[in-house]
Amino acid sequence: MTDQYGRGNLMNVKEWHEYSEEEILQANIEKYQRDDIVKFYADYEEPRYAYIEYEIILAAVLKALREKLGRPVRAVDMCGGAGKAAFVIKSIQPDSEVTLVDLSDKMLEIARQRAAKLGLKDLNIVAADAFSFLQQDVEFDLFVYSSALHHFKDPVNLLRLSADRMSPKGLITVIAEPSSLIGSRRFRFFRFLAASSDYKVRAIKECFQQKFKGKPAGEEIDIAEYHYTGIDDHQLCRDLVSVGLHPLMHLRYPTGGELKTIKIMPYLGLCWAFGTILCLSPDDYRANVEPMKQYIKKQLPFRIRFY
Repeated sequence: MTDQYGRGNLMNVKEWHEYSEEEILQANIEKYQRDDIVKFYADYEEPRYAYIEYEIILAAVLKALREKLGRPVRAVDMCGGAGKAAFVIKSIQPDSEVTLVDLSDKMLEIARQRAAKLGLKDLNIVAADAFSFLQQDVEFDLFVYSSALHHFKDPVNLLRLSADRMSPKGLITVIAEPSSLIGSRRFRFFRFLAASSDYKVRAIKECFQQKFKGKPAGEEIDIAEYHYTGIDDHQLCRDLVSVGLHPLMHLRYPTGGELKTIKIMPYLGLCWAFGTILCLSPDDYRANVEPMKQYIKKQLPFRIRFY
């Protein structure tokens, strides 16, 4: 089922809670094999500072890990698409062992082309969905989920399974994930004001259809973006503690646009993205937490909030 913009896997049959993890996975497979989606990621050039938190947060994490391990870090960019986090890790610590995992061959081909341009011959690229990959006999020091959790029905289970494949002093880093603030009216209003003209035209058309043609808003929602109104990050952290994963750091921040746009967001109460760094034993990293926070706070060019 597609709409007039060619978007597939739209909700029009079941109640939202009735979709299974397997159906959501299939929706993601179909979405990230589509030519228009692949072309967007192949052609898109991010504005400067748009996702600078990748460089800053991952630098802090890799430094702490390297100090604890005393050797190169084994890292995996899970559900990494074209490999943004994987390339950032390699740029920070070139001797790290990095694996990129994604379910889309087309997205991984973009990553291969970029790796070739950068002369990276040691990036391990694996075509697999997260659950299949985590069933393999593998172990990593660092799991990175960048803007990935909202594509899963049960993020807690996904991260729990990741912890089963993590070295004893390993870390899981969640980054650039939408919080529940994206469901707020003020976020939608500000996003509309700051959006491109193409986005504005599409949003107005959709609003017109819903109002005058009687199309319920639910039909416009992509199943692949399962948590389309964001994730309650505070509840997520509490749930993770219950399965043995402890947040060393939990922060909210703005992201994904021109610097002048994301700088103003915190003053509007719109630190809409969140990140968290998780471990198995907080005592291992207790002395690292405050230096990591100070580094991140100092390096990011906009206001953030720690919890």
